[in-house]
Amino acid sequence: MTRQVRSWVIAALAVFAFAGTAAPSFAEIVYNVTNYAAGQNDWSLAGTITVSGVGNYSPEPDQSVSAITAWNITATKDSTNWVFANNQGVSPQLTLFAGTIEATSSELLLNENAWFRLFSQSNPGPFSFVSWQNGTFGTSRYTAQINESQNILWDTPGFSPVNNGNWVIGTATPSAAAVPEIDPNSIGSVLALVLGSLGLLERRRLKAA
Repeated sequence: MTRQVRSWVIAALAVFAFAGTAAPSFAEIVYNVTNYAAGQNDWSLAGTITVSGVGNYSPEPDQSVSAITAWNITATKDSTNWVFANNQGVSPQLTLFAGTIEATSSELLLNENAWFRLFSQSNPGPFSFVSWQNGTFGTSRYTAQINESQNILWDTPGFSPVNNGNWVIGTATPSAAAVPEIDPNSIGSVLALVLGSLGLLERRRLKAA
């Protein structure tokens, strides 16, 4: 292969690579909720929290965080399950009382001095929640309660893991939305360009010979 042909091939392959990565779509980020087993009184916690995208989010006027679009987590102990989800329960809601929540491409972080609660449990009452309080008002508590103080699943003075003082309340899961989308038409066009260029150069080489 001549130097000129190699140059054309390299250029065409670069175009091909660009066509495969030029239109990535980064939509919602789904985080696996942290299961801090050592602080959950023998309960396990599993499920997801979905955020609309990367950012640092403060409480809105109603103390909500509209960037958090969905949550569905389950606390389990022996044969008992409690489900906290935005699509069930009595007036399911989330509240950021203070501080900020930071969504990165890999972690969902409750920043220092922030207090966040997820409410929702259809039975026995509407005041059931999981709460993360990272130093707000000088207090750090990680709590889950069913119908307020009537049934405390756990109430722990701390949380783990911690990243530079921020509580890692979730870690990102692989998402098809974060995978570059490749347009088959673009691939076909680039392949045609590669083959056409090689054919043209080969014909020129034969004439020159």
